[in-house]
Amino acid sequence: MKQYNITLYIFLLIAVQAAAQQKQIEGRWQKFIKLEDYLQPFWKADTIHDEIVQIIKYGDRTEGTLLFDSRQIVSVRSANLEKTYKKDKDWAYESGKIILPARSNIPFIDKDSLVFSVEKPNWSMKGKTPGTFVLFNEGGYFRTMQIAVTYIAEQPHKWTGPVPVFADKMLPGTLRKLKKKEPFKVVFYGNSIETGANSSGFQNEPPYMPSWPELIVYQLRQTYGQQVQFDNQSVGGMLAQWGSDYAIQRVVPQKPDLVIIGFGMNDGTFNVSPETYRRNVEAIIDKVTVDIPDAEFILIAPMLANPFATQSSIQASYKAELDKLARTGIVVADITGVHQELLKRKSYQDMTGNNVNHPNDYLARWYAQFISGILIK
Repeated sequence: MKQYNITLYIFLLIAVQAAAQQKQIEGRWQKFIKLEDYLQPFWKADTIHDEIVQIIKYGDRTEGTLLFDSRQIVSVRSANLEKTYKKDKDWAYESGKIILPARSNIPFIDKDSLVFSVEKPNWSMKGKTPGTFVLFNEGGYFRTMQIAVTYIAEQPHKWTGPVPVFADKMLPGTLRKLKKKEPFKVVFYGNSIETGANSSGFQNEPPYMPSWPELIVYQLRQTYGQQVQFDNQSVGGMLAQWGSDYAIQRVVPQKPDLVIIGFGMNDGTFNVSPETYRRNVEAIIDKVTVDIPDAEFILIAPMLANPFATQSSIQASYKAELDKLARTGIVVADITGVHQELLKRKSYQDMTGNNVNHPNDYLARWYAQFISGILIK
């Protein structure tokens, strides 16, 4: 009976912790968005909900591009979803592009204001080319300039980039526990991208979309049950070396079943060699598995930095190094490949919250959808 009471107490404690964590995920977004819509994979959904587009003025053309050609535009709204723009008056659609008429109320950015030669204090970062500067803002500026387009895509989709593979064979312990609804804990470990930086919820601005780690946990709970717990040990500005140095202090005490590791953006900024980056990520894995031998891992190949910014360096080379670590218990999520494919069609400004190295709500949803696809069939 005593053992039964202890077990019951543990399960009740888990339920209380899960309920508290769910409150972190739920909140004011419910007025604006439906997370089930936001978590429909872009690469196979019929209706694309609130795809973010940055309208840019190129000479006499003022336009932005959708990922897919549209059969029907359902709505065009401000990125905070508080204002709806009118067809013909504010926008027109033509061959995959949203085009602005002369007297449109939709904001836009002039192409020449994205890269310039005179520094703007608090509004610029040094560019990759000496003597240039890149428009930069860590607040909500870019959200005020972007629009959200909901549309029914032409079929079939023309997505040719990476798609996730359900990891029932590669992450057997994770999927077994999830399917059996056993107590399960996932730990996120990375830099500012993993904290959720520049997501609207992180910045406490409409539409208050949760961070992509929270979106993943929401989807796991909807699929497998409320026993899924999480902890986010990510810290902005950090490199994989820091991740290795602090894995024992920050990750091991959480006793994770699954660790989602997301370093790489800052490593690339500081030109950490691909081999060194791989060794540091591998060291995180080794230090965790010494104490938690059954722990499994998802390694995120990072998004890319703005190609005109100094932060853009060798991030794209890291995916091949992470692939060398892949084996049973370790899966690579190719967000690098996703971002590269997106950039063939969309502008960098469509997908960024600061125009340098953070995703906006749209690209954050790609993180959530892709990683969820590894864990959910």
